[in-house]
This record gives sequence, structure tokens and C-alpha cells, in this order.
Amino acid sequence: MLDNIDPNLLKNGEIFDFDEAANTYFFPIDELIENHFQDFIETKINGEFINLRKHYANKEFQKVRDLAHKLKSVFSMLGAARLHKSLEQIQKTIDNKEFDNVKEPYILLIKEMGIFIKELQNFSDNVNYPIDEDLIQKFNRLTKECDQNDNLNKSLPLSNVEINSSVTKNNIKNDEIIDLEKGNVQVDNTVTRNMCCENGCIII
Repeated sequence: MLDNIDPNLLKNGEIFDFDEAANTYFFPIDELIENHFQDFIETKINGEFINLRKHYANKEFQKVRDLAHKLKSVFSMLGAARLHKSLEQIQKTIDNKEFDNVKEPYILLIKEMGIFIKELQNFSDNVNYPIDEDLIQKFNRLTKECDQNDNLNKSLPLSNVEINSSVTKNNIKNDEIIDLEKGNVQVDNTVTRNMCCENGCIII
């Protein structure tokens, strides 16, 4: 499928690089596209990313750290360098027990995820495999709920991130398998040993 897609659509700066993901790290981008990114969004974004936000609102920093660690490898392999950097900074800040400094990378993460979703929706429209509008609406709804929780807890101002139907126009690394039925991502730790941390990890 990727052979039939305009190469310029596959690369989007540091937001994503699906060409590198598929051809260098063997990430099954074709399957994600054919699935309209439904399982990926449901599990990784509307699931784990939103759970990270809920744990942040409750000041459950170890849980925030664990999800940031898990998600940073996924988005690194997708060539989403900006998302990877913000997730990595959250993990490092919590690892260093600098809990008062988590707010800044957390706010950045929210903004970067909004940009990523917009550009992913735009890409999907351009290749004629549009993302289900219900998924986008769910993301918007969950994001607003998290914004309200954060505001009530006085941890940060409302982010005002919302994804609209009209979007703007338009780097996964190594041996990875996605179980689209379960929406899981598994990373072979023998191949990605230097991707995530010094010990490597398996993302499920």
C-alpha cells in the first residue's frame, strides 16, 4: 500500500515519519492505515494517553511515569520525535523525583498530542482511509474531561486542545508487531535495546 502513496505524505517533519517506520523499523503501517488507525487511537491515545492524564490529575506520578515510558517507545518508532521527547522528559523528571517540574513537559505533551492527531487525521483523509469521526469526538470529549480535572486540581490551566473535522495539511523503530484486534504494540527487546532505555522493554 505504501508504494501507492505519495512519499511526501509519509513524512511530516518531527510529527511522524511512516516511511522510516515501515521500511527501517518494519512497523506495519499498511495495517494501521487499512484499519483507519482505529485500534491504535482507541488503545494508545484514547486509552493509555488519557489514562496518563487521569493519573497526573490524581498526582499518581509512578503511574504517569510508567505510561510515559511505554508510550515514548511507540511514538519514537512512528517517527513522532516531538511526542517522544515530551514523554521522555516526563519520565526523566519523575525518575529524578522532581515532581514540581512535571507540569511543563505535561502541558507540552498535551499540545503535541493535539498536533499529532490533527496531522494523522489529515494524512488519513489524503490517502482515502479517513479516521472514524466518532474516535475524534471521543478524543475531544476525553480531553475536555481531563482539562476540567486538571483545572479543578489547580495543576495547570485548561489546554483548550480540540480536534476539528477540517484539519491542516500535511520517525517506529525496529522489529515491532501490532495486534490490531487487541490494539497492542509489542516491541522486540532484542532489536530495540537502545531505543527506550538501557534495559530495553516490551510494550504491550
